[in-house]
Amino acid sequence: MQLGDLPLFIAGDANADLSLLHEAADEGYIAGSITCFKRRTPLAIVFSEPGIAAVGQRFNQRVTSCLVGCVDFGTQGRALTAQTNQGVLRVYPDSGDYRILGAEMCAPAAEHLSHLLALAIQRQLTVHDMLAMPFYHPVLEEGLRTALRDISVQSATSQADFSHCNAYDTAVLD
Repeated sequence: MQLGDLPLFIAGDANADLSLLHEAADEGYIAGSITCFKRRTPLAIVFSEPGIAAVGQRFNQRVTSCLVGCVDFGTQGRALTAQTNQGVLRVYPDSGDYRILGAEMCAPAAEHLSHLLALAIQRQLTVHDMLAMPFYHPVLEEGLRTALRDISVQSATSQADFSHCNAYDTAVLD
């Protein structure tokens, strides 16, 4: 955000790039610092109902091959009981090491799901790392677990998660 060849930089909401508070704070720090600074995981949120969010790499910007895990909130338990059961979440991990690269969603509680995914991307967690973490019931984050399990089923490696178990052929248990 340098102004021409001048030793003058614009940070934050004054530029037309990313007018977000956390980006403005980072840009101000970068401009006044002489050390290297690693940017935060990209995060964009529209506070609507359902919420809209994109975190990490967008699907159309991915630089590596990826898998896609998806959940439709139309049938997700917590969303049904809260009568907010509309929307979809798609998660994009690398198809080689299953590291989460990005996600896009139009879903209930998108702002919370996107922050959870931004943390996972920033920490370079894999799908299987996340599946090993607790997902309590009944919460909307169980939708994220469903999308991660969708990816786990597609993965070449079997990990310790129910996604690789055979069905019981009983609706209540499956």
